[in-house]
Formats: sequence, C-alpha cells, structure tokens
Amino acid sequence: MLDGLFVAPSVAAIAEALASARKVAVVGNAKLATALATEREIVPVGLSKRAAKKLTGALADLSAIEDGSLDGVVGVDVATDDGWELTLREWKRVVRDGGAIVLVDRGRAPEASRRALCAGLGELEQRHAGRVVVTSGLVTHLPAGT
Repeated sequence: MLDGLFVAPSVAAIAEALASARKVAVVGNAKLATALATEREIVPVGLSKRAAKKLTGALADLSAIEDGSLDGVVGVDVATDDGWELTLREWKRVVRDGGAIVLVDRGRAPEASRRALCAGLGELEQRHAGRVVVTSGLVTHLPAGT
C-alpha cells in the first residue's frame, strides 16, 4: 500500500503515535518495518518471502508472540480488510495493557476510526500524512468478569 513517496511522512506520524513504545510488530510492510527500526525494536510480521529474507527475525504471523509482550502493533489497510475483526483481536492479544495499535490506511478515516472503536481501542487519534491516515488507539485489557 505505501509506496516510497508516502513512507517518510507516514513514518513521522506513526512514530508520534508510538512515542513510548520500544518493542513493536509491523505487519505487512517491510518499508515501514525498516524505517521504524531506528528508534525501537521491530518484529516484522506477514511479509512476502522476499522481504522476510532481508529482515532479521521476520515472522509469518503473530501466533509465536506471547500475549501482552509487545508495546504496539502497526499494520496497513485495516480499513479495507474484510477480516478486520479477527486481525484486530489478534493484534490486541499481543499488545500489553496501555500499548498502542496503529492503523495505516490510504484515506477512509471514518472507517478506520469505526473499526478501532469496535475493537475496543481507547484514546483514538488520527494523523494525516498526505492521503495516508494514521489511526492510533490504546489497548485496555479488562480483567475477566468485568
């Protein structure tokens, strides 16, 4: 989704959303994973085989990551993903309480916000970088029975 023209402004907006995050999974975009790796530990996930060979520690999916072990997850095109509910549920599983989930989409700001809210994210923020919309929200894990 993000071509070279939009990566730099998008990275600035994403980095702002991940201000205190140190260990972050970047799902589906090798350019973002590489760009964000300068200030934090990045776990690249769901990349093409070719891209995965170029990045250390790339994973096929999040199943090998323990619950609540990441400070954040960054992913692209959630606003157009038909399986967004399962995707966001899995992302929430691996992010610690108070960590961030960042959705990067081309346009579709209202739909990105709706999906983030439906997934139970709080303190939503949206940043625009050209036609790219960066929607971020915080994860809250409620104790069982509440």
